[in-house]
Amino acid sequence: MKSMHDPLRWTTRLIQSFYSRGVRHAVISPGSRSTPLTIAAAIHPGFKKKVVLDERSAGFIALGIGKASGKPALLICTSGTAAANYLPAIIEAKESGTPMIVLTADRPPNLRGIGSSQTIDQVKLFGNQTVFFHEAGEPVIDQDDLNRIEYLAEQAIQESIMKGGAVHINMPFRKPLEPTAEQLERATAESHIQAVNQSNVPRNTFSRSLKFTDEIRDLFDRSSKPLIIAGPANHYQSLERHIQQIVKKAQIPVISEPGSKISAGTHSINRFDQLLRNPERRSKLKPDLILLFGDQPFTKPVLTAMESWREVPVIQFLSRNTWQDHYLLVSHRLIIEPADTLDLGGLRLSFSKTWFDTWKRFDSELSNTLGQRLKESGQLTDGHVFKHLSGSIPLDWNVMLSNSFPVRDMAQFGLPSANQYVNRGAAGIDGILSTAAGIAESTSKPTCCLLGDLAFLHDSNALFSIKSSAVPIVTVVINNGGGTIFRMLPVHKMMDNGQPSGFFRAYFETPQDIEIQFLANASGINYLRIESLDDLAKHDIQSFKKSIIIECVTDADESMKLREFL
Repeated sequence: MKSMHDPLRWTTRLIQSFYSRGVRHAVISPGSRSTPLTIAAAIHPGFKKKVVLDERSAGFIALGIGKASGKPALLICTSGTAAANYLPAIIEAKESGTPMIVLTADRPPNLRGIGSSQTIDQVKLFGNQTVFFHEAGEPVIDQDDLNRIEYLAEQAIQESIMKGGAVHINMPFRKPLEPTAEQLERATAESHIQAVNQSNVPRNTFSRSLKFTDEIRDLFDRSSKPLIIAGPANHYQSLERHIQQIVKKAQIPVISEPGSKISAGTHSINRFDQLLRNPERRSKLKPDLILLFGDQPFTKPVLTAMESWREVPVIQFLSRNTWQDHYLLVSHRLIIEPADTLDLGGLRLSFSKTWFDTWKRFDSELSNTLGQRLKESGQLTDGHVFKHLSGSIPLDWNVMLSNSFPVRDMAQFGLPSANQYVNRGAAGIDGILSTAAGIAESTSKPTCCLLGDLAFLHDSNALFSIKSSAVPIVTVVINNGGGTIFRMLPVHKMMDNGQPSGFFRAYFETPQDIEIQFLANASGINYLRIESLDDLAKHDIQSFKKSIIIECVTDADESMKLREFL
């Protein structure tokens, strides 16, 4: 006998299965074919729902939720090009190891390949950019099929977290897409009962005590000048606890890149960017063992130093099974679950005190020199903004750093913080505002997003989500006249010297003349313009109780001079 047409029962069972396994966020973009999925999520009282018109922005909001919580958010969209807009966020999710679950509604097979409207080939639409794909097929309300859809939720969650990336589930639906009144009443009642009975289901975890091999122990035994380098890591994947295990027993200098989730502490080398740019200092500070935590480092001075220290053994500690080795330097690789501990018993952790003191002395000297240089500059620069905000943003706030100069300027002028986030997987400037909105949504904490003018315009659709945020999102736009990061590349001098005047500026820096204030007004978000050092000093970021856009108009030429200093 043919089963009764009831796609809502099918999608409700799936949504309930996600909830029972700890998923709490759904980011929904409006559409018709996704009606059964949208209603199933909407009627479940346990989910936090966010409706986002632009699917590209929605994808990055889900990315931010996954970065901050370590759990995937559900992305729900209709058929056709809607799903294609998720691709940039899906790529970043895979490259940064961020969990995400994409639920795409689709036309049934009988409408595919015959020119039906809003119908594209969605089977494995994202290729190898996802970590798991499943074609769910049309809803069948038999017990075996319901059991399979429940099991699919478990698969999706585990694959997205353990492999680190997006899971894609394609779900075709026939019309009618809308439930009957009876079907809606039953699904609503079931969802409310489930939400009450399963209000807080933690993800199952296990822990191990990991012992080092004899070969690694021998590296520690022979080392007197070790160095810890922490690259980017998501909140769930942070290895700060494991670093703390080591530095509590030994004085080892720690380089924490922005987004590493490592807080500044007595072992931190805060001015590592300036320190390692100098070849003489770099030579004096050559370690005999590198302990590399997290993903591939990205700051150029760190990469240059590691390349120049090529013969130094590198022990890499990773929280996910991925290859992160830009210069092919890693000699030993350890995969650590966040709940694991390192067995340091019997490990020799007695190192040269002179080694540690030398790093700290250089760090102190450069901090003083940088502070003096900033005081001497009378123009508002990018460096002033990052120095000021890094010292004034409360420790319990989130900080989202854009790619290009902002993430590098935080390394050069600011301080590491456990609540800093970056999109360094694919390192694009797309989706920065949306990622910040997702982080704020997930943590319910005030969030500061630091980005350039081009990245701001690239993701301006996110302003509608920022306006509706329950917590303040302070968006600091560094308006330095376009993509000035290209001035760091050889193409800058080559094009300026060999081409007509303005060639480089028009084709690479691409300055914009958009009035950011009008975008803020159109979005209903407060706006503040800062043009001088006095303006910057007047405002305390903690005083903003509502979302606001702060445009800092900085001197691009003076900013470049400061970056090249030291």
